[in-house]
Amino acid sequence: MRFDDTLETVLAGDLATPAGIQSVWRQLVDLIGRKRVPADPRALATLHAIRREVPDTVRAASARGLEYGDPPFALVRLFAADMVSISGPILRNARLASSEWISILPELSAAGREVLRARRDLSPAVRNALESFNGSDFVLETGEAQSAPEVVGAPDT
Repeated sequence: MRFDDTLETVLAGDLATPAGIQSVWRQLVDLIGRKRVPADPRALATLHAIRREVPDTVRAASARGLEYGDPPFALVRLFAADMVSISGPILRNARLASSEWISILPELSAAGREVLRARRDLSPAVRNALESFNGSDFVLETGEAQSAPEVVGAPDT
């Protein structure tokens, strides 16, 4: 039996330069997303640690690369917490158990939950859980209630 040290090699990669960080990100996402290695806690911790140092364009390309790749729950969760412009491809196509979807709903942005609302393949339990967020998803960002704008100069009738 041969030992596969692919994950160890990637984890030992260069995290001191922007190019190195991007390379490690791409390799870990690809290896985990295509299930060539398990969603190892060290690999996930590395992805979480470097995510903000990886340009949006690289993260988005990684998500598009996994759009139909059936990534594992841990990777879906990582991407789901990102901006919808990055997480969208994965949220539109990932196949998770209902309990997994429900567990990440609070971590999603309102826009991310809206992507899930557009899916027709989610279970009734997930759809019901999504409905519980409707009120908070449509609150203005400031959290303050705003009245309808007053029309200045409108004639009284």
